[in-house]
Amino acid sequence: MSDAYDYGVARSGPLKLAKKKKDLFKKKTKKNKEAKPVIARERRTDAEKRHEDILKKRKMERIDKMAEKSYRERVKDFNEKLERAPEHNDMPKVGPG
Repeated sequence: MSDAYDYGVARSGPLKLAKKKKDLFKKKTKKNKEAKPVIARERRTDAEKRHEDILKKRKMERIDKMAEKSYRERVKDFNEKLERAPEHNDMPKVGPG
């Protein structure tokens, strides 16, 4: 093998990073500049606003529909629906016998 793979080339001791971990998450600020108030701009288009309004309306309608019946009534209706449905395992007999 070449000399690059020798262990003598490897650095001993812990790795030395350029910055400490705490410094990586700090926001850099300049002391000379004054803080200007940031004006919040609406970045959504009219179509996006209408879409969100429609989604909110549908969600409220769904909640109202669910609130009309209690859990017991929903279970009762579901059981009645299952009783009316044909069994998927029932195979009519075909032929003699």
